[in-house]
Parts: sequence; C-alpha cells; structure tokens
Amino acid sequence: MVIFFLGVFFSIIHADDKLYDYPVIGIDLGTTYSSVCIQRDDKVEVLANKFGSKTTPTVVALSNDEFIVGEDAKEQAIINPNNTFYDLKRLTGRNYFDPSVQKMKKRQAYSIAEENNRTCIKVDQYGNESNKLFSIDYIQAKVLVYLKQIAHFYLEVPIKNLVITVPISFNNAQKEATIDIAEIAGFNVVRIISEPKAAAIAYGIDNLTQKKIIFVFDFGGGTLDITVVKATKDKFEDLEHQAQPNLGGEDFDQTIVNYFIDYIYKSTRIDIIHNKKAIQVLKTEAQRAKETLSSQKIAHIKISNLIEGYDFNYSLTREKFEELNEEHFNDVIDVINSTFKISNLQIIDIDEVILVGGSSRIPKIQQIIETIFVNSKIIKDRIQDELVCVGAAIYANSLTKEEYQKYQFAEIMKTTISYGVETLGGMMSIIIPKMSKYPLTLSKIYTSVLDYQTRIIIQVFQGENKFTILNQQIGLFELKGIKIAKRGIPEIQVTFSLNYNGLLQVTAFDLDTKSLSQYEIVITNLMRQSKEEIQKQKDESEKEEKIYLERMDEFLIEIQQSKYKNQISQAELSEIKLLLDSSSKWLQENQYKADKKITDFEKKQQDLKNSIDAIMNKKRDL
Repeated sequence: MVIFFLGVFFSIIHADDKLYDYPVIGIDLGTTYSSVCIQRDDKVEVLANKFGSKTTPTVVALSNDEFIVGEDAKEQAIINPNNTFYDLKRLTGRNYFDPSVQKMKKRQAYSIAEENNRTCIKVDQYGNESNKLFSIDYIQAKVLVYLKQIAHFYLEVPIKNLVITVPISFNNAQKEATIDIAEIAGFNVVRIISEPKAAAIAYGIDNLTQKKIIFVFDFGGGTLDITVVKATKDKFEDLEHQAQPNLGGEDFDQTIVNYFIDYIYKSTRIDIIHNKKAIQVLKTEAQRAKETLSSQKIAHIKISNLIEGYDFNYSLTREKFEELNEEHFNDVIDVINSTFKISNLQIIDIDEVILVGGSSRIPKIQQIIETIFVNSKIIKDRIQDELVCVGAAIYANSLTKEEYQKYQFAEIMKTTISYGVETLGGMMSIIIPKMSKYPLTLSKIYTSVLDYQTRIIIQVFQGENKFTILNQQIGLFELKGIKIAKRGIPEIQVTFSLNYNGLLQVTAFDLDTKSLSQYEIVITNLMRQSKEEIQKQKDESEKEEKIYLERMDEFLIEIQQSKYKNQISQAELSEIKLLLDSSSKWLQENQYKADKKITDFEKKQQDLKNSIDAIMNKKRDL
C-alpha cells in the first residue's frame, strides 16, 4: 500500500554537547592501509606498529587457527591465499547479492559465502569446525583490535572511545556496520567522520588563516571521495560531496593482474586464472609495479617459478599502465566534473586542492588535477596515508573534556544524499534533501490512497531521482492501527531524524489514533546483525585476546603452588622463583603489545617449563 503527500513540513535541529574522558583516539580503517592517532600534549601522534610503520596493511589472515593482522598477514598471503582476507571494506554493510559483492567473489582467492543473505567469509577448517563462517564485521574487527593494542601500548591506559572515518559514499547500512565492527573490537564510537572532511581538518588546523574554499580529492585503495569545504582554521562547512565507491587503487592493481593473465595465456597458452597462489603473486607484484611507476617510468617484474616450470618476466612502462587504466582515469574526470554540475560551484571558485590517499600519487592523476584546476593551488605534500587519521584524532580531541582539549572548532555537516519515502505511482517524496545541515529532524504529513485502510507500508529510499525504482531502498516498515476512514482523511506524520553520525531513524505517527511505529534504518535490506549476534562476536574476540594471557597466568600460579616446593632445596627454589618473577614481569610488560601473538606467549610458557624441568632433572640426576 502506498501513501499520498499532504504537504505539511517542519524541522527541528538537535544539539549534542557531550564531552568524553581522555583519551579519545582516531582511527582510519582503510581499504588497503589503516592507522591510529592520538592528540597528546601539543601534537598529534601517528602511532607506529611493531615494524615502525605509521600505517598497517588492512589484511587479516587465519593461520593455524590464529588470526594475524597487518604485515604478518600480508607476508604469508602467497602461501596461504585461501585464508588471507583483504579489501574487506568493500564488503562492509553489503548483502551477499549486491553486485559489487558478486564481482569481488569472482576475483578473490578467499571464499565469500552467504548466510541469511549476509556476506560472510568461509574457511575450510577452524578448530573442529568445517566450512566455518565468519561475518565481515568480525574479521575487520581484528584490525581494530590490533590498532587498539598499539594505542594501549603507547598510552598505557585502557582505550575505549573512538572517532572513526568512513568514505563519503558509505550509506546508512555501511555506517552502522562500521559501528558494529568497532563494538566487536571493544570500542565505543563517539563519532563517525568522513575521510575527506578529516583530511580537510588536518590540513586546515595548521595551514589556514583566512576563509578558503578547499577541494579535497581523497583517492585511496578502495574509493574516490571528493568534498568541497568552506574552511577557516576553526570552522568547516560542507559545500558539496561526490564519490565513486567502486574506484580505488585496488582497481588499478586488478587491471594489471588481468593484463598479465591475458599476456601469459597468449604467450604460453597457459591459463592461470584459477590458480589462486599464482594470482596472489601477480596481485602483489602488480601493486608494487603501480607504486614504482609513481616515481619511475618503468617497473620490472620478475617472478621465478610463477607456476611449475614457468618464470614470468615483464617490464611495465608508465605509458602502458596509463593505457591499461584509461577507463579508470576517465572515471576520475567524470567524478570531478559531476561535482560542479550538481552544485552552484565553479572550478574557478576553488582556492586550494588537497590531494589525499595513496592513489593520488599516480602521475596521471596529478596531471588530471593540474589540467582541471589551472587557477588553484595544488597541495601535493599532503599525500600522506595517515592524514585522514590525523584529522580524526584532532576531531576526537575536540570531543574530550575541556582540560584535555587542544583544538576547538565549529563544523557544519551536510547530507551527501536525499532521503524520502515512496508515494503513489512510485514517486520519490523527499523528506531530507541532499546537502541538508544535520543533525536534524524533518517531517511530512501523508494520507491513505484507499478507503478504510488500517495499515500503511512505509518504504524508505535514498537518492536523487523522482522515481523510487531508480533510487536505493534502505528500509521498509508497517504502521498499523490507523484511523478507519475514507481515503485522504487519515493524517500520517512521517519523521526522519539524522544524528551527528549521519545515521537515520524513521518514525510514522497517526495524528488521529496516536498509533506510533518507529524504525531505525540500520542496514540495506535489513541485513544488519542483531545486538545479540554483535555481543556474541565481541565476547569471542575478547576471549581470544585473553585466553593466552589467562593460560600463562594460570601456569605461573600452578607452578608457584605446585609440589616442587617440597622436592627441591632452598637454592633451587630461589632459582625457580627468579624464573617465575622474570616471566611474570615479561607477561605484564607484553600482554598489550600489538606485536605479540598467541605463539609468543605459548613459547614463553614452554621455555619456562623447560627451564624448571631442567632444574628438577638436575636434582634427580644427582
């Protein structure tokens, strides 16, 4: 059943002045790399991992029933392709039958599966379970746990509150999924901020002394996000958003991989398309070649024994790279041009262009930017993978209690898309227009289209087309108990509320019967995990973190209380006590270090046992 618009409209602006205890950290959970930052004293610190790197590969692997993250996971991808998971951000908040999920399924070495329409990762064996399914949220939470451990190690205090970044293109479902990922990792998300807005804040805080219009070009591993911001040092107002959610550095890599597969087949008649190990090797080399071509004009690829008896050698020129990716470069131009077509802005209005994200290093991309923005200042020295994270940390600091605040600024946030409901004839009735300032609440009054209706189906959409069939449905719910009357008589108030995180809640209210139906738009096609499922995964994640600590702690206590006391001399007991004290100190110092894995603690436990056994055996030998 559909509804008909009567035309009443009002709005309410909400405020949220809650401040949080220090620390509130900032995290950029990227498609390819992730990072964690904190505002400490007078500066923002990008926290390095155990390799000394300020960015961590957003890669998770399962090896011997243990999850490993970052460089360790990436390094073993070639020998363990089926259980190495990457590009997961592109699966966030998407149901299994989404075309982009199906596209990824065809080209990834790991297994993407379905459970109740949800997208999952399937592994052949986990413990005693065969064909074990893990949610996308659960796997991505491993990255956040790793980053939390880094922050805990540096700050030496428990880490709970978080500001996390998301692409401009993320819809309600994907934002909610991001919050779920953080919750599974043990975080409380105090705010979501868009990646280009975070970059603008990081740049503006230190570089702006007067009002300017800034074009933030954020081209990362998985998405292209554009935000135009009117900014001063302490005020940031959104003017326009545009995004291409399916275009990033990973797509350039895949183009090279596809070319190599075709080249090998034409040269040797060998088809390696189903050889997961060989494809993983090519993917790694394609990424390296792309990065090399950002500074050099030729990249040499040499792979010994790519498949048995075949060595792959190829010299990829920058010219060939640009030819292969011509379609992607044209897509970039289209996204930039559409930013101005749909807004009141002109290219000449742009004072500065900030290039952000690893894919902005590609020379052809910089050439495109310089050709379009001939009168604007191009900021290239900010192409830092961690710049977005720095902005998140600055934003996080502004949400801490006053005694901890270094920065204070005003932010005017605007929606990236329109939200509305379907009315008679499949028409889109917009309730919250694109570029509306939020947080806000907007309402419209609708009525029935049939005589004596007792219920109405409310279908919620996002998009700019006047026909709902060309927009995206993000929710559907039912209002029961409406006034029994001729069509056009009932008055149904439909209210849309957007909070500070840009998350939508919808309510419908019969003004006559006072019947209320409330629905929080949480995920496309209603695929969000339940609170119980999220809590279960959170408990499992925490259990995995603690289990090896508890094992070793229990072992130390067991040794201290064991029968050894009655079997050895005082000197030997003192020797064992020194071993126990040393092991306890090691456990205390290392339990929160991100570079420590289950195997490290198991090895330490075994070393301690071997040392004690050696003392006991020496006594027996005497």
